[in-house]
Amino acid sequence: MFDIVGARPHVWRIVIFVVGLLTLFLFFDPIGFASSSMDSIANRGPGNADTLTHIVMFQFKSDADPAAIDVACARMMSLKDHCVAQNSKFPYIKSLTGGKDNSNEKLQHGATHAFVVQFSNADDRNYYVERDPAHQAFKQEIEPLVEKTTVLDYTNGKFT
Repeated sequence: MFDIVGARPHVWRIVIFVVGLLTLFLFFDPIGFASSSMDSIANRGPGNADTLTHIVMFQFKSDADPAAIDVACARMMSLKDHCVAQNSKFPYIKSLTGGKDNSNEKLQHGATHAFVVQFSNADDRNYYVERDPAHQAFKQEIEPLVEKTTVLDYTNGKFT
């Protein structure tokens, strides 16, 4: 057995260090060590449980000018700064990423470019889709270039 009373000082330092480290990990839970709930696991990743993700995929017309497509994509990316809340006049899009397809799976069904827009909640998404002047103008601008648009929205961690 281990003689606690007769232990050397360096052994005590090691024991105290290990206990302190374990306490920190359990208290601060930096890697989710103490989490056991599937809900908390599902909500890890970008955003929180209320984050609404809006995915847009464009199939541009085959005769669309590549320079015009580049301009359209740049305009789409700029919506993060140009879409502002009606009351506050501050941008409300949490994040916006996008790019040209580079998949080798051959499952694009014609889509050539995709964008992922994240909102804090459904109200922000609804304003963006239905009323935001910058977004409405963008949709009209790119209409002549687009053959097909596919949109999918979801709330982070909700599967039913």
